[in-house]
Amino acid sequence: MEYGLLGQQGLGKFGIICVEDLIHEILTVGPHFNEANNFLWPFKLKAPLGGLKKKRNHYVEGGDAGNREDFINELIRRMN
Repeated sequence: MEYGLLGQQGLGKFGIICVEDLIHEILTVGPHFNEANNFLWPFKLKAPLGGLKKKRNHYVEGGDAGNREDFINELIRRMN
């Protein structure tokens, strides 16, 4: 996000004008936490289609847990 874009999106009235301000507000659960969290609502994902298989096994062992590295996009597509 560009500097100042958050202010233009309506968070400026809460003193949140850049990504650093947004991160600070969420991490510290500041006075405008709800507004900052609601701003991020479009970025929330649902459970992946088809669910997760073998959640107990690591991804490199054929499961779904762990670091997928370059294959994360497949999971994100299933979660949109």
